[in-house]
Amino acid sequence: MSSTEITETEFLNISGVATSVEEAVQTRHSVRDYESRAIEESVLQDLFQKSLRAPSWKNSQPWKVHVVSGARRDKMANLLVERAKKGEPVPDTIWPSAFPADAKRRMFDLGMKIYGVAGIERKDKEARDNFMLRNFEFFGAPTAVFITTEFDLNFYIALDIGCYLNTLMLLARSYGLGSVPQAALSAFPEVVRSELGLSESEKVVCGLSLGYPKADSNLNRFHTPRESSGDIVKFY
Repeated sequence: MSSTEITETEFLNISGVATSVEEAVQTRHSVRDYESRAIEESVLQDLFQKSLRAPSWKNSQPWKVHVVSGARRDKMANLLVERAKKGEPVPDTIWPSAFPADAKRRMFDLGMKIYGVAGIERKDKEARDNFMLRNFEFFGAPTAVFITTEFDLNFYIALDIGCYLNTLMLLARSYGLGSVPQAALSAFPEVVRSELGLSESEKVVCGLSLGYPKADSNLNRFHTPRESSGDIVKFY
């Protein structure tokens, strides 16, 4: 375990179905350990149909959603892992590299806690690299989702796609599903475009792993902490 202390309040049970919006918000978090069982086709169809109610600028709906399961999912995972082992990411979008000090503190703290829960020592680079590669295996999830757009990338397109992702993730909780949004799945867009037969005009923005969480996994029971409302929210 890492030296970063993890409190009991950061370990919560997320098994089962969220039956209210509040419960979905409180129990949604990044799931990094999934059961192998497939998501029922009827559930996928219903979930993604409902997700399209997400808001967007002037109803522009700038997203395209690619849902990959079964043998196609397995092939995509193999291709992405193979590509990740060869070299640096070349995303269509510019990944942020500078953050305010308080954000860097939270990000470092999260990394150390996740490694600790996963049983990875801070100095074990091989184990950390292998854990990173799990992104491209969708953390074992049976379904991978890739979000693309043909719009020019800008701040407001990012807001719209963020709204779509959050809508999808909260709806997933009403089916007992877990998810994790991943910038990593945009790291190698040439692989995604080639495997899914997409045009060069479709930019790969991000991805999402989706499935039934393993109930007995500490990685899944760990919820990242949040700042107190008094430090973030100001009432006037």
